[in-house]
Amino acid sequence: MTIDLTPPRVTVAFAMFCQRYDPEQPTDLRHMTTGLGGWRSDPPPTMELTLAIGLWNAGGPGKVTCRLGVRRPGDEVHFLGEGDTSVDAAGEMAILPLTMTLTFERPGIYWAIGEFDGQVLVEVPFAVTAEPAPTVAARPL
Repeated sequence: MTIDLTPPRVTVAFAMFCQRYDPEQPTDLRHMTTGLGGWRSDPPPTMELTLAIGLWNAGGPGKVTCRLGVRRPGDEVHFLGEGDTSVDAAGEMAILPLTMTLTFERPGIYWAIGEFDGQVLVEVPFAVTAEPAPTVAARPL
C-alpha cells in the first residue's frame, strides 16, 4: 500500500456567476450571468448571486482553505468569508457554490476573488452599466 504525501493542489475547471442556483443540481449552470444593465442610484440594485467554482485536485489528499472576496470599482478587495474543504484524491472535482448578496453602489466592473491556500486562483468579473441590458434579438423560425 502506498500513501500519497503530496499536498492538495487545486486548479480551476470553471468559475462563473449564476442566478437562481439550485444546489440539488450543482452542475446545472444554465442561469449564468455576466452583468446587470439599467443601473440607477436610487435605490442602487441589490442582487443575490452564486459564484459557482469547480476545482480539480491535481495533488494528494488533504485540506484546502478558501477565502472569498469582492473588489468593487475603485476599491481594494474586501474578503467576505473563508472556509475549509477536504479533497481525498488526485483528479477529484469539488464544486463550491458560494452565494452572496451584493449591492451595486455604482456602475463599473465588480470582481469576485477566490483565494485558495493563500493564492488567488479565481477572478470573475461582473459588469454593471447604466445602459439597458443587452437582449437577444428574436429570430423568425
